[in-house]
Amino acid sequence: MKQANRRFNRLNLGGERGQSLVEMALVSLLFLFLLFGILEFGRALWTYNTIVNGTRAGARWGVVNLANDGDATNKDRVRNIVIYGYPDIASGAKLVPGLTPAMITVSVVPLDTDSGGSAINQKVSVSVSGYQFRFLIPLAPSLTIPAFETSLYTESMGATS
Repeated sequence: MKQANRRFNRLNLGGERGQSLVEMALVSLLFLFLLFGILEFGRALWTYNTIVNGTRAGARWGVVNLANDGDATNKDRVRNIVIYGYPDIASGAKLVPGLTPAMITVSVVPLDTDSGGSAINQKVSVSVSGYQFRFLIPLAPSLTIPAFETSLYTESMGATS
């Protein structure tokens, strides 16, 4: 009886040997592809949010500290805020790898002037453009993060009526 069962099992299962292994390989490949896709999408979203928050912080600092569009020192400090998170740090660990000062534009546009020609209200804009997000997966192409601009307005800058 035992020999008959062995022969029966060998005859019926002989063509299906390794089927589980092939199914597991296909399902694992699909699962890992999906898992890495989700992780990379999360990294790209985090990178975009970090850049957006950096432009917001730089614009807030610039509204208080930028005197005019020719204030190069404080414009560099705004760029440092976007890149490093602090105005007085010009090197070290970047918030987002690969972000350079050349990708950041800082502009100050006077909106209203007093009778003497001094600006009363200004628009401070901080924008980042041309950032290339690089995936960890070597086969994936790089992705250009959409340009983002934050604009804030100063209020009366100490002018009296």
